Amino acid sequence: MKTPKYLCMDFDGTIMRYDPWPDHLDPGIVAALNALQAAGVQWIANSGRTLDGQLEILTHTAQAWGLQHWPIAVLHGECYIHVRQGHEYVSLDEWNDAAHRNLRSVQDALRNGHKNKLDQIINDYAPHEVFFNETVAVFRMGGEEVHRQVFMQELRSLLEDIPDAHLIQNTEWISIIHKGVGKGNLIKGYMNHLGENAEDVLAIGDHGNDISMLDGSVTPLVACPGNAYEPTQRAVREAGGFIASGPAAQGTLEAIHHFFPVLRRTDT
Repeated sequence: MKTPKYLCMDFDGTIMRYDPWPDHLDPGIVAALNALQAAGVQWIANSGRTLDGQLEILTHTAQAWGLQHWPIAVLHGECYIHVRQGHEYVSLDEWNDAAHRNLRSVQDALRNGHKNKLDQIINDYAPHEVFFNETVAVFRMGGEEVHRQVFMQELRSLLEDIPDAHLIQNTEWISIIHKGVGKGNLIKGYMNHLGENAEDVLAIGDHGNDISMLDGSVTPLVACPGNAYEPTQRAVREAGGFIASGPAAQGTLEAIHHFFPVLRRTDT
């Protein structure tokens, strides 16, 4: 089995602990990351959370839980890339500027040609929250998963006339973005920036917004926790990846040990 050069991980449902507050990386994940630093393996944070939200978690985890190995890049909001320079994370402007333009083009098309139909869908399905700005449209749909899936099908029908639009789901959160972004494209964009092969990245995630980096189209090295969203598990399985037996961070730790033999040797 090929040993990855890079490790890219989602946060929520994948490596997080929420008790005790404030939110932090699971201590087992912290120990594994610190050991991987000694082994020369770099890691990449890839969460739907904002840049500031991820950095807040990483800072607390470093201060309270001993994280020494900081990510070489923070991929955030499904759309943007910031890279580490010393102790700071700076914008990868070429990528971020293009992503902003593309995202804005989708929202312009949505508002200018489809506002009435979108308003009708929102009225019919009554999302708990609706958020629009110039680059994204986000809906929070509580209740049963079947209700979310019907709502998403209505949105997909609407978006058929906007070829660059893409729909993603992360638990209750459903977003309309540009097809050129999303977690899988962020990995490819960042690896291209480094001049590295995306197939050298191990990607681990747990929900629908992680599928684009777990379906084998970016890298064959993919994994998910044992309690991951069923379509995510299916994508990993079909890509020939690793599905852990344990849930959440426990399962992610299991996957990390599976792909990095150096950690197994350290444990013995």
